Amino acid sequence: MNRPPRVGPAAVVFDLDGTLVDTMTIAPTVYADTIRALGGPDVSPATVVATWHIGATPVVLAHFLQRPVTAPDLECFHRHFEAVVADVRPFPGVLDLADDLDRAGCRLGIFTAAPRRSTTLVLARTGLDRLFPVVVCGDEVPAPKPAPDGLWLACRRLGVDVAETAYVGDATVDLACAEAAGALAVHARWCDTSPAPADVPAVAHRPAQVLDLLAVTAG
Repeated sequence: MNRPPRVGPAAVVFDLDGTLVDTMTIAPTVYADTIRALGGPDVSPATVVATWHIGATPVVLAHFLQRPVTAPDLECFHRHFEAVVADVRPFPGVLDLADDLDRAGCRLGIFTAAPRRSTTLVLARTGLDRLFPVVVCGDEVPAPKPAPDGLWLACRRLGVDVAETAYVGDATVDLACAEAAGALAVHARWCDTSPAPADVPAVAHRPAQVLDLLAVTAG
């Protein structure tokens, strides 16, 4: 049964990994395998995740390799990622959520720290590319989350005011990014690895709850 249109923000922008798609058991391992293959230390996936806030893929790799990252280094990363991308799936309920928001008149976008190449591949493999006309990637902005640059850019491309936008993400840096940008922060807590920061007013334990949270927030 279709949900009726409802009042809500002008736009909803989503994080990708751990929010729209279940990659949190895949992507950190890809980084760790790539770092080892390039002669870096034997880091754990958890250690990699703890550094994601420092920047896009080249910055993370350079941090562990302790040297500048080259084009062949990035090719190594993408080879490892492309070998496992077939296993990536949207979280249950995500496709329905995007369809419902679209029918309610919300403009949809993505701001992810992931690079453009891997993001395009994930969106195409999962069918999410048809639902999100605006996608901003980590290698397209000058500063990583929690800096607001990427969210601001997504809002400009969507043609909406950031104050009329909700940003949905699973990580603390996503929530901080929304606050820095002036958007409503919604914590996506349906990923098993999502942290539980305190004092977050809008928390969704499953994708369908995002609709209710935004309707209530919009008054």
